[in-house]
Amino acid sequence: MKKAAVIAPLLALLFALSCAKDDGYETYSYNERTLYSSSGKAEFSAVILFLKPYILDGGQKKYLVVDSLRNISVTINGRSLRPLGSYALDTAHVSGKEIVSGYCVATEPVVYPVQVELALYPDSFQTAGQYADLLNSYFTITPGAYIFRIHSFDVLSVAGQQNSIYTPTLSLPLEVGENCSSANMGEFEVQMF
Repeated sequence: MKKAAVIAPLLALLFALSCAKDDGYETYSYNERTLYSSSGKAEFSAVILFLKPYILDGGQKKYLVVDSLRNISVTINGRSLRPLGSYALDTAHVSGKEIVSGYCVATEPVVYPVQVELALYPDSFQTAGQYADLLNSYFTITPGAYIFRIHSFDVLSVAGQQNSIYTPTLSLPLEVGENCSSANMGEFEVQMF
């Protein structure tokens, strides 16, 4: 009986030490945005495109110069995805900047890279309702043809006012191939007014 009383705490100590050790493997965190796949195949996860918004000034194109495009509203086959923004750019060194219609513009194109991520879990869940919303709105893209549409995006004027730019004609075909994880749709010029 004395041996069992001595061995039990030692085993508990060894068990606790072995659980605390991570053996060099990273632990999984549910705070990371993660794509889930029930199959071993690559899941389509992103659409990449480049936008070049411009203003016509006396018949000449003048391209918008801002740090980023904000609140980009997109749909795929009519299904809305959460608003996103373009990657931030360092526009301090763009040459030939001027003010037209309250916006900073230049004659050389400024290209804003946009990545639309699909089928992503949010950063964290706070309530059971958020889990239910996720299950009700889970959206995956399988190989095939889709209609990708950019409805609007926000830009800052020189005065710091945020204005929405609507793009009624920016509907694009999206072809998703077998075992593709992303698609590059190309560069698109968008006339602001």
